[in-house]
Amino acid sequence: MDPISKVNLERITNGIYAFTMTLMVRNITTPAAGSITSDTSFVIYLVSVILEVIDFAGAFLILGMFWLFYFQMFHRIKTFDFRFIYLHLLSLMIVVFVPFTQSFASMSDEVPASNILYQINYLALSLVLVWQWHHARTHKELLDPVLNEAEASFLAKKFLVPLGVAVLGVVFVWAGIGYIDILYLLPFVILLLFFRNGPVKCGEG
Repeated sequence: MDPISKVNLERITNGIYAFTMTLMVRNITTPAAGSITSDTSFVIYLVSVILEVIDFAGAFLILGMFWLFYFQMFHRIKTFDFRFIYLHLLSLMIVVFVPFTQSFASMSDEVPASNILYQINYLALSLVLVWQWHHARTHKELLDPVLNEAEASFLAKKFLVPLGVAVLGVVFVWAGIGYIDILYLLPFVILLLFFRNGPVKCGEG
């Protein structure tokens, strides 16, 4: 295949993530013209959109987590093959769907099942992340030669965190369990508790 540098892949990844993360703010309802006429109406407006702001912040953080994961993956990859490129393009397409699926979050009180779209979007993105790293690990020629098996395994386990949380989110929605917004924070808690430090390299500690 024609050479595709990591720089080019990182550029399109950064562009897609930046565009998507910016676009999500449009899901926050803006006040109708002339509706804010006093401090009271301003407070009422803020209260009415607080859940939309929380949904935006949560989805923004989740996408930021995936962007960071891909940065960590690219840092440990030397080159790419066709399958890796196709999987990555698939992951970027799934990312672009996030503003659409996340827009249904505001309907969750009246239509709880509407949350399933975002959870499936989250699940699909998590699956492709794990799939990409599995593909890279099973094709050693793609990896940086200095990467050892302990670090590769550590990343594989780390990339499973969003997948587990996404499955849990689907189960929550399917079972009609409320307070699903708390799942936005769960992967960060798990990563902080169990993945804050990488594997100890030979000769250290």
